[in-house]
Amino acid sequence: MYKTKLLAVITFLFFIFSNAYAQDRTIDSLKKEILNPKIHDTLKLSKIANLIDQIPSNSHTSDVLTEMMGEIASKNLKKTNSKDLQKKYTQYLAIYYGNLSSMYEAKRDVVKTLEYADKSIALFKSTEDYYEMNYTIVNKGIFYSHINEYEKAISCLFTALKYFEKNKKENQEGISYVNSVIGTVYIDQGEYLKAIEFFKKTIKYFENRKDPNGNEKYTLGMVYINCGSSYLLLKKYPEAVSYFNKALALSQELGDYATTSVILNKLAQVKMEEKEFEESDSLLRKALETDPGELSKANTYINLGDLYYRKKEFIKSESFLEEGFSISKKINNLQLQEKSSNLLFKVYKENNNFKKALEVYEFQNKLQDSSNVEASKNALAQQQIKYDFQKKQLNLELNAEKKTAAKNNWLIALSGVLLLVVLGGYFYYRNNKQKQKITILEKDRIKQKLLLSQMNPHFIFNSIDNIQSLIINGKENVAVSYLNSFSKLTRQILENSNENYISLQEEIDMVENYLSIQQLLYNDRFNYSINIANISDTESYFIPPMLTQPFIENAIKHGIRNKDEKGMIEIAFSFSQEKLFFEIMDNGLGFNAEKKQSGHKSMAMKITKERLLNYTQNKNFEVRSENKVDAEGNIQGANIIFEIPYIHEN
Repeated sequence: MYKTKLLAVITFLFFIFSNAYAQDRTIDSLKKEILNPKIHDTLKLSKIANLIDQIPSNSHTSDVLTEMMGEIASKNLKKTNSKDLQKKYTQYLAIYYGNLSSMYEAKRDVVKTLEYADKSIALFKSTEDYYEMNYTIVNKGIFYSHINEYEKAISCLFTALKYFEKNKKENQEGISYVNSVIGTVYIDQGEYLKAIEFFKKTIKYFENRKDPNGNEKYTLGMVYINCGSSYLLLKKYPEAVSYFNKALALSQELGDYATTSVILNKLAQVKMEEKEFEESDSLLRKALETDPGELSKANTYINLGDLYYRKKEFIKSESFLEEGFSISKKINNLQLQEKSSNLLFKVYKENNNFKKALEVYEFQNKLQDSSNVEASKNALAQQQIKYDFQKKQLNLELNAEKKTAAKNNWLIALSGVLLLVVLGGYFYYRNNKQKQKITILEKDRIKQKLLLSQMNPHFIFNSIDNIQSLIINGKENVAVSYLNSFSKLTRQILENSNENYISLQEEIDMVENYLSIQQLLYNDRFNYSINIANISDTESYFIPPMLTQPFIENAIKHGIRNKDEKGMIEIAFSFSQEKLFFEIMDNGLGFNAEKKQSGHKSMAMKITKERLLNYTQNKNFEVRSENKVDAEGNIQGANIIFEIPYIHEN
């Protein structure tokens, strides 16, 4: 069996355990055979493939053997004239590229992962080895699911499933493999019932196997866990317990302590949900005794912290969570870091430890920022590899047509010229389309920078200083209220940065939250009002996020900041003649005074205006701004109004 078949499918577990592999004398003797010049290269390649299957894919030894496989296969493919040998060496080269793809997936290199997967698929196809080709397509689908490209993942998986189902009797293993992968993808999407449907197909296959070996029992156990976890998330606890107990029996039979610890934690989570806290505690203590591994301990400590938080024993909860949080950072497990930090933030607030609550909150923001950066890199890399691949394909086609045209007579040459013209035009068109896509991507990146730049360091530090000042002055209740508002605003901005449209009500809530925080930052030096006119249901209108905040910030910073008397910010959302308008008025110094005081031009406002132009596709679109003047011509403040593009959901 090729290495490409043996990738793990357990993506839904909170973490993945890697079992140690024994480097025994058998493997050492195989290595010696590989170095023996008397052994034919096809046999060497077979030995290398067997060795790779017996060691961890992320080990240095696996990397060395993979490179050795590539060198031997590539060298022989160039010099052999035998069609049978050419086919064998091509297949081994395909395996080599498949293993390279797995190596780069572990390194989170999106471009090379997809590039080598596509090379592997192409080589298997050239040898008409469609069975192995479709296994590689499944692995490509798994990778797409890891980077949240679920539509592409599902497309790959159902392509492979369609092939395997052409001969169901012979391809039962392949069908069950694909079904289990599809189940994990549906779990990632929150489609738990669909996931269970596909898991049960895999379970049926393995339960009907006669005398299953250890690897098959292990795989069945993993599918039991995933199926039980789906029922747990659906709050169907008896079904969840049933599948967890089946998995527990198999893991204990195999002596797999790490997996046993995972299952005991899952059963404890069920008991927590059922408020059977004593039984949950007993299961978690047993999990600690079962496996001393760092990963197991971190998971169990965090679940113990969750248990005691639910029991309102916050001191014990804090102790367990801090221990789990520390280990999760040590082993660099982001999922456990996220879970433990979320719980710690709640526990610190309950224990009135606001200083630590702030520290955990700042850690959560860094964790979210790193996730956003990684997602942006993945998206850009996918666009780049698609562009490079299509460009290379077109160049190859163009060169092939030129060579063909040169060898033919005048009539064929004329046809070739016409074909080249068509291909050239097609290439030019596709090239321009790709450039347009990259330009759109760059604009999207600018939009992301704008949305995240709203929470600038100056605003964050001022907010934290105010919170600390309130705590020092003994105003803990006000500090907690302010911290909640600040936390809510930060999460609103980070969550909305991933959306193209949000409801008008969500925008209004975010604006009100932002203004209340700014009131505290400016020592209550201004009042504000938000009016809604001729809009019956603010939940049914959807607008691009964060359009209004830069204008509100500008009104506060440059409009009323330097006023001696108290300022006033008036905001209005109105609907007239099928158009939605935003208007903001202040009683500040007006635009002329603002220009005299500062030559600064708000980059956020500039980019927001560009976004409005892109959404409306109207070159005549404008943001109207003017001073408010009294009867004597004195400036009484500033006024800005513009139309907001929207979608109305009836």
